[in-house]
Formats: sequence, C-alpha cells, structure tokens
Amino acid sequence: MLTLMAASSSSSAPLLIAIGVAILVIIWLFIKTGIALLHHPIIGIILILLGVLGLWNYLIIGIGVIVGGIVFLVVSQFFNN
Repeated sequence: MLTLMAASSSSSAPLLIAIGVAILVIIWLFIKTGIALLHHPIIGIILILLGVLGLWNYLIIGIGVIVGGIVFLVVSQFFNN
C-alpha cells in the first residue's frame, strides 16, 4: 500500500526538498515569462489587456505545485527505504 504523507516520513527533508524545488520552478517560469514579455512587448500588452497573463501566473504556480508533489513522492521513497 502506498501511503505517503509528510508525517509518515522519518524526517522533514523530503518535504523541504519538494518545497525548494517547487519554489525554484515557479521562480524560473516567472523569469522566463518576464524575458518573453520583454522580447515581445506588444504581445505582452495584449495579454495583459485580455487577462490571459493573470491566468498564466496561476498556471505557473500550479506547475510548481505539481512538480513539487512529484519530487516529494520520489524523494520520500528514498527516505522511507
């Protein structure tokens, strides 16, 4: 049975690693988005006016959470064995 929670691991290292990776992924995607908007300012203005850029920011955070969760599952397997 595969039951993985932060409380079930022997240390908080998997959770801290997953949070760190999620934060790094979110920061990296925000930087890439900023660079893309600087290269194409007209498209950036259109995206801001249409509200698409705000949705993209939520998508970036969602990607970070998913990646952090996957990293937590993988790392906690190493710490539990």
